Amino acid sequence: MKREIDILLKRAEGFLKDALEDLKRDDYDLAMFHIEQACQLIIKAKLLDLTGYFDKTHSLRKLLSDLSSVFKKEEIEKFVNENWSTLRNLEFAYIASRYLPEEFKKDEVDEALRVYEKLREMLWSS
Repeated sequence: MKREIDILLKRAEGFLKDALEDLKRDDYDLAMFHIEQACQLIIKAKLLDLTGYFDKTHSLRKLLSDLSSVFKKEEIEKFVNENWSTLRNLEFAYIASRYLPEEFKKDEVDEALRVYEKLREMLWSS
């Protein structure tokens, strides 16, 4: 199981690096998609770590709800409430990247990066 968790975390870091490169090129749509993927994978890695399983969903808010049933319930609920709009934007970026001609702005990407860092710290700092 540790191997699978490490793979997910390594992939998340790769997506984060891609997002930072996208940001340098002013490619905000792809940056949002890559940040969403990074968020999704660090949540799924934590679920795998704690429960041995994660739901096959792409909804960050659903994954966080699942996680809150076994880990830092109040902290996760507060995080979701405080970052609702950004989490929704990230979920939308996942869909829009494939099907919709939607664009994101730099300030939305900056906020998404901040949310990713907060999420990673909450889930994976000792």
